[in-house]
Amino acid sequence: MLDFKAEFKRIFTQHNITYDVKGIITADKKIYSLGTDSKVLSAVFEMVVRPAIYQIAWENGMTVWEAQSQNYYPDFTLMENEADIKKIAVDVKTTYRSHKSSKVSFTLGGYTSFIRQERKNIEFPYSQYAEEWVIGFIYERKSLENPPHLYELERLDEIPLPFENVSWFVAQKWKIAGDRAGSGNTANIGSISGYLDDFRNESGPFHSKEEFLDYWRNYGRTAYERDGKYKNLTEFRSWRRRQR
Repeated sequence: MLDFKAEFKRIFTQHNITYDVKGIITADKKIYSLGTDSKVLSAVFEMVVRPAIYQIAWENGMTVWEAQSQNYYPDFTLMENEADIKKIAVDVKTTYRSHKSSKVSFTLGGYTSFIRQERKNIEFPYSQYAEEWVIGFIYERKSLENPPHLYELERLDEIPLPFENVSWFVAQKWKIAGDRAGSGNTANIGSISGYLDDFRNESGPFHSKEEFLDYWRNYGRTAYERDGKYKNLTEFRSWRRRQR
């Protein structure tokens, strides 16, 4: 079985990424700067990762399938072919921190979609994925005082980067998942809240992937649904014991 974590670390390190992506260039050599929109920056980090993903696949006799729709999981599927029942899911996640000593967290996808209905919002049936990996990027925003949004190519060096101090990790999804929803009223799994090393060390609270799935498959979407059932992992374990 492919050791995805080791392979990604080896290849991504070899690529010696500098992250100095300045913008989007047009055929007439004009450059649109990135700005600070988090969705745009997320797309930048996904582009940075893509060559390493394809190299891993090529070196291991696999193919890559990229998500065909914006909200479909995962960003990349590594597989021998479409009939492969040991596919590898790779999702790229990004977030920013105010300084290096800040804790961060991520959202890790929905808990009412494919983990409950295995064809919902996913490229292939969920049961065909043997592994799920997260490549996470953490960066600090730079304060930009209304820079121009359009540059001539000759002014490339003048284009400011909207981020700095980029760090990354690669971890199995269930090993960094937390027991709280990840964002507002949306049904997203939240990660642990921690420092970079917590994610690199995969310091999540679940004992196994099976426990992670059991927890989030039964997690209530609303506070009303969670009352009397469970709201955290300690309560879940008590609830599960009562079901036996």
